[in-house]
Amino acid sequence: MKRRINNILSVCLLLSLLCTTPMAAQNLLVYHVVGKVTQYHQGKSTPLVMKARVSENTEINIPYGGKVELINEKESKRITLTQPGHATIKKMIASNDNSITKISNSYLAYVKKQMNNSGLTSKQRYTDFATVTRELDSVKNEKKKKPASFRDQFDDFTKQSREKYESFRAECNKKYTDFVRQAWEKMGQSEPIQAPKDENVRPEVMPVEHDTNRFYLLKRRRAKLQGEIKLNKEIEKPKPQPKPVEPIIEVEQTPEEKTFCDMPFQFYGTEIHIRLDESKRINLGKISPDRVADALQYFSTKAYDNLLFDCLKIRKERKLCDWAYLLMLKELTDQFCGPNTNEAALLLGYLYYQSGYKVRFGHDDNRIYVLVASDHIIYGRGPYIIDDQYFYPIEDVKGYLYICKAAFPKERTLSLYIPEQPILDHNDDEGRTITSKYYPEISIKVNINKNLLDFYENYPSSQIDDNFLTRWAMYANTPMDSSVQAQIYPVLREKLKGLSELDAANRLLDFVQNGLVYEYDDKVWGGDRAFFAEETLHYPFCDCEDRSILYTRLVRDLLGLDCALVYYPGHLATAVKFTELPDGTYYTTKNDGLNYTVCDPTYINAPVGLPMTQYKDTAPQLIRLKK
Repeated sequence: MKRRINNILSVCLLLSLLCTTPMAAQNLLVYHVVGKVTQYHQGKSTPLVMKARVSENTEINIPYGGKVELINEKESKRITLTQPGHATIKKMIASNDNSITKISNSYLAYVKKQMNNSGLTSKQRYTDFATVTRELDSVKNEKKKKPASFRDQFDDFTKQSREKYESFRAECNKKYTDFVRQAWEKMGQSEPIQAPKDENVRPEVMPVEHDTNRFYLLKRRRAKLQGEIKLNKEIEKPKPQPKPVEPIIEVEQTPEEKTFCDMPFQFYGTEIHIRLDESKRINLGKISPDRVADALQYFSTKAYDNLLFDCLKIRKERKLCDWAYLLMLKELTDQFCGPNTNEAALLLGYLYYQSGYKVRFGHDDNRIYVLVASDHIIYGRGPYIIDDQYFYPIEDVKGYLYICKAAFPKERTLSLYIPEQPILDHNDDEGRTITSKYYPEISIKVNINKNLLDFYENYPSSQIDDNFLTRWAMYANTPMDSSVQAQIYPVLREKLKGLSELDAANRLLDFVQNGLVYEYDDKVWGGDRAFFAEETLHYPFCDCEDRSILYTRLVRDLLGLDCALVYYPGHLATAVKFTELPDGTYYTTKNDGLNYTVCDPTYINAPVGLPMTQYKDTAPQLIRLKK
């Protein structure tokens, strides 16, 4: 009996060990500690320090203004704890004020490399960044040597020019941060403007068998035109991207920086490297105008010049539009400082206004927010009107904010226009074949970069001024991705070679009408959503606006003809300016008397020149697109 009891106890002990082993194996690495954070073991309190190993059951105490960042190496996750209090790490993770972020393996390697860099002192980087600022400013320049040669004279001239530039930039930053120290104004948020919603129009099918003779049964008919919209010049010819107040000069790195100052981060499936290391991290603590100004002043030292230099270089090399550049900076700062942290918001705002954009900072009782100015009315986002300019918060926020109205020299609003496709690493989808019904030789196989599709999914829908028709022009005027062009344009050009403009336009029209499947946005997406051309080629369903955007893109690129979007109440079609006016319904512009013949990608089987039956006597509005 005694042996049986011992056996049972042994089995229970073994089961207990098996149950507890996974939890013990789930250890976490302490990466970043702010404030006097303590851990408890067997009733004793000890400071929690960097490089320590803890588990989810470890009890810790985070003081007000403190922060702990943990790395789950096994699952490649970063855990950020900012909520003050005393509890197990597992309970703290469950708090809404804390966050878990998935990190890449390369970023995990970067973290380990930073932690093993004994040359970096944690006291400075985790506490008073103003001290670091004073120390950086107190470094004395070496004594100038007397020029002895032409080369020395040139180097001396370059040095003086650089010192002059640095002095001017420092003055700009000093004036800006002095303004930031002043009282912030409490401001209310305006109601968001929602995208106009049209009635769903069922696509019409022309009940005729395919016969080339039907193209010649049309008679030329000039229809009434309600008007044509005057697009903002930015859409017709976008402005160049904003520039910094002065060119950012690269700073020579120390041997230590060359070894450790490299941070990888992910941006829509694309790994990007910038020069940034652990010594650049700050802890803001309690929100106040002085502390915000101190942080921005610290960012404006040479310590961050290479970071800004790299960001501007990436913007150019990756062909990032204003919106893509903003999202890239957000990914960078979130991955470095932690998502939804005040430090990330300040660094993001600093990099964006230093890059030439209009930025304002706002805060409530707990969080700092970055607001960016845009001439576009962004649907679904409540703006703050500052000096008669719409400023949109990057993150969701509602209600009043204390906003600093400090302006930086030569700042400009961001544009939502996409003049060039962003260069993102490729992650192609499974591919899709699209074939014309009546011209089966018009058939393409296309793969779309899923990273580009993800970027498009986060693109905000907007309009220019008070004209909601401009929202479609934003999509239609975006150029086709070069990799997609390389796949489909040679095939289409070969099949259209030798055809007249009219015959080629009819073949492309049938390709869109019958090669794609129509479905309402409400049914597929739960609400209205316009597609860029690549999205229409990727997704299994599309509606009238998506077909029209794709068709005008194909006609402009392959046939070289001017196009317009044709807006009837509740429906979007297209029109083409042919060299010789064909038979069918056409519209004449009032300003310059140009003739655009209707082409409706949603009127199934209908040739060039035929509008939907219900719209044949409706005067539409014309949205002329750039070629």
